[in-house]
Amino acid sequence: MQWNVDELENWEELRSFVDTALLPIYLYRKGKSVPEHAMRMNYLLNVAAAIEQKLKGRVLLYPVSYHFAEEQTSQEAPEGFVHQILLHFQGDRVRPAQTVEEANVLTLPVGDEDLDSSLRFEVTVDVLYKEIIRHWQRSSAK
Repeated sequence: MQWNVDELENWEELRSFVDTALLPIYLYRKGKSVPEHAMRMNYLLNVAAAIEQKLKGRVLLYPVSYHFAEEQTSQEAPEGFVHQILLHFQGDRVRPAQTVEEANVLTLPVGDEDLDSSLRFEVTVDVLYKEIIRHWQRSSAK
């Protein structure tokens, strides 16, 4: 489920099935051109959307959270979800406001090389969505 009016129209009916919030986080860094930032953010959003499609029915994809890298902000996880997945670029310092154990948060880094490669994109999505499934399995085994 994506964060838009059409999909959230049936939120109350589907709420009991959606236990995972997927939060793409983009950190703006100096030294990159505006087109490069746009390409990177678009890539992150496309990865998040592809993961949501593979896990449809159990995941709510939030809009991108945009921060300046120098701010050192912590990401507040939305309430009411058993799992929170923070998706960000490798090397970005992203941390949840709560402890990982307290909030059941999984941080997933996305590589930022070969962003124009469709094969790299497919492999990235495949690896990340399988990691989310492993996270669910570990959590249910506790």
